[in-house]
Amino acid sequence: MKKTLYILITLTFLAACATVAGTGRKQFITMSYEEEQALGLQSFNEVLSSSQVITGTAEANLVNKVGRDLATHAGVDYNWKFVLIKDNQINAFCLPGGKVAVYSGILPIAKDADGLAVVMGHEIAHALARHGAERMSQSSLLNMGGQILGATTTNANVLSAYGLASNLGVMLPYSRKHESEADYLGLMLMAKAGYDPRKAVDFWQRMSAAGSSGTPQFLSTHPSDAKRIADIQKHLSEAMQYYTLSKH
Repeated sequence: MKKTLYILITLTFLAACATVAGTGRKQFITMSYEEEQALGLQSFNEVLSSSQVITGTAEANLVNKVGRDLATHAGVDYNWKFVLIKDNQINAFCLPGGKVAVYSGILPIAKDADGLAVVMGHEIAHALARHGAERMSQSSLLNMGGQILGATTTNANVLSAYGLASNLGVMLPYSRKHESEADYLGLMLMAKAGYDPRKAVDFWQRMSAAGSSGTPQFLSTHPSDAKRIADIQKHLSEAMQYYTLSKH
């Protein structure tokens, strides 16, 4: 039994290797593009069914314009959709297949088109890099590993330790890695679309001031504010090259 599971995991891993465009990072994904996009559309429709979508306003039009500009340079043929949802949450998301929602609560922090490009570029980058599919694939692999562990020992304490290690030692670091990767890819995307990447520093500083919780970085799925801003500043020279080219 355990030998079969080991073989299954090995074959699954070898068959599911992918590469993130723009960073070259290897990733483990077992889900097809079609499955991922179907889940994205289903989830998007569920969100919209219980949300108040704002249309016809200057803010809604700006969200759509910035989104279209970013999509033009995303390098994928998605059926893009950009909506503004009336909600005080300071949040935005992009589901697989290019389904993007911005919550009205983040508009005062975004302030303008450049600020919107920062947050929307970041969220679009998550979808382009298939971070959601990668997370689900990682979870599936961990569940398979749990079956192996259960087959090789009956020590309940070890199983408990495995669950803790899975949550704190494996999954969260990947989430922080995803966030940093989305920061980088989103920065390049907004610059290519003609939005000033230097405004990303200002945006994340405003985000930090608006809702810093003081959560230790190790137990957070996001990089610390200082690390995030430092990383963005490190990549600004590269982003500025794209930004300069976009103006010619």
